[in-house]
Amino acid sequence: MAKKILKVSEPAVAAYQKAHISAQDILRVDIDWLDEPLNRVDTFRNGLDKSSFESFKELSGLDYNTLADALGVSAKTLQRKDVFDTGQSEKLYELAELYAIGVNYFGREGFRRWMERPLFSLGNRIPLDLIDVSAGLDLLKAEIMRLQHGIAI
Repeated sequence: MAKKILKVSEPAVAAYQKAHISAQDILRVDIDWLDEPLNRVDTFRNGLDKSSFESFKELSGLDYNTLADALGVSAKTLQRKDVFDTGQSEKLYELAELYAIGVNYFGREGFRRWMERPLFSLGNRIPLDLIDVSAGLDLLKAEIMRLQHGIAI
C-alpha cells in the first residue's frame, strides 16, 4: 500500500495586530498639532468642532444622553452645537484618550462591553458611570494600564 502525502497550504505565520488608534485619530484632528501641549491648549480654547464630536460618538457608540451627561450639557445642546467651549473640548479630548487606550487594548466591541459591566476593582461600578468626572476617567485609564501590565487587583 502506497503512502499518501498530504500537503497543507497555510501561512507559516499568522499575523494579527490591533489597530493603534490615538485620540487625535478618533477626533480627526491634526496629530502633530495636538502633540504640542501649548497647541493643545489653543485648540481647546478655540473649541473642537462638531465633526470631532460626531467622530467620537461614532467610535464610542454612546448616545446623545450619555455624552451630554459626560460633557455637562443637555442632549439638545449637543445636537445644536457647532463648536464646543473650552471645558467641553478638553473633556471630549480626555474621553477620546480613554477610548483610544481601551480600543487599542480590548478592540472596539470588547471595550464597549468592558465599559458596560460592573467591575469589582471599581467597587462594582459600571465604567460608563464614571466618565462624567476627570478623576473617573483617570481611574479607568489606570485600570486598563493595570490590565495591560498584568497587575492583579
